[in-house]
Amino acid sequence: MDFSTCGKEIRKFDQVNRMAIPPSFREKLGTTVYVLKSIHEEPCLLLMSEDSWQAFNEKFTSKLSGTQLIAAQRWLANRVDKAPVDKSGRITIKDEFKEYANLDEDVYVVGIMNRVELWNYDAWVETTSAYTGATFDLSVMDYN
Repeated sequence: MDFSTCGKEIRKFDQVNRMAIPPSFREKLGTTVYVLKSIHEEPCLLLMSEDSWQAFNEKFTSKLSGTQLIAAQRWLANRVDKAPVDKSGRITIKDEFKEYANLDEDVYVVGIMNRVELWNYDAWVETTSAYTGATFDLSVMDYN
């Protein structure tokens, strides 16, 4: 996935926990999506394409070895699910993952550069309101 994923939409779950991926994100995510509980303990889920998942997984485990690597792999395996995209552009989110992110019928779907995040709207507002007035060192950014 490139770094052009952006936008926000509200989506709904159907009776069997399926949610349609917004069309603007479908092509970038591909036909199989990895659903990951936030590794920073935020109350959201991340959707990643197969390529993004592989790159993340390699980076996540590259500096570890031995028992640390095994423990990290087990921890990560407990936080991820592989979800095929059906012909209607929907994925199924398991109850365990919905509960982790406190997702109800309405889901706030946010494209953030190289990933898509799923949020409970109130949690999104609470989390992002903490950034109001925050100062970030943007000198590292190159817009050219």
